[in-house]
Amino acid sequence: MQQISEDGKWKWDGGEWVPNEETDETPSSTVADVPVVAAPSASQEPVQAMAPMTQSAPSSGGVWAIQTAEYGLFFTKLIGLLLTGITLGFGLPWAKCMVINKWTKKVRIDGRSIRFTGTPMGLFGIWVKVCVLSIITLTLYYWFAGYKQVAKYIDNHITWA
Repeated sequence: MQQISEDGKWKWDGGEWVPNEETDETPSSTVADVPVVAAPSASQEPVQAMAPMTQSAPSSGGVWAIQTAEYGLFFTKLIGLLLTGITLGFGLPWAKCMVINKWTKKVRIDGRSIRFTGTPMGLFGIWVKVCVLSIITLTLYYWFAGYKQVAKYIDNHITWA
């Protein structure tokens, strides 16, 4: 099923609106079908007509890609899981930083790479703060604000390489 614009002059071809060659040039509406538009009041400002929008390809390509490592992130995550388990959870910030560093080295956005500038000790400080405040407030801190802190730290420390 093709989508046709309300006036019948345009049709959607799946990627953009193109002129509809199948329309006849004679208008099908009569004078009675045309809606009457009231004159604008003095308090309203006139609306400027928009320039026609053209769809053009972005100059930089607008492409992002993740190149997989020779073993992918699976083994890095497995090592991180083992590190976290062996250290009874205290190695979680180091494991997270290890996985994020490997992931950011493989990401390309518009041909540019990104990198993670955070440190395991910085993430450990956030992690300890969230844990302590969550214990004191019987997990209320975690549910209302704490779960965002680690993601916020990671987002703030991802930069263009």
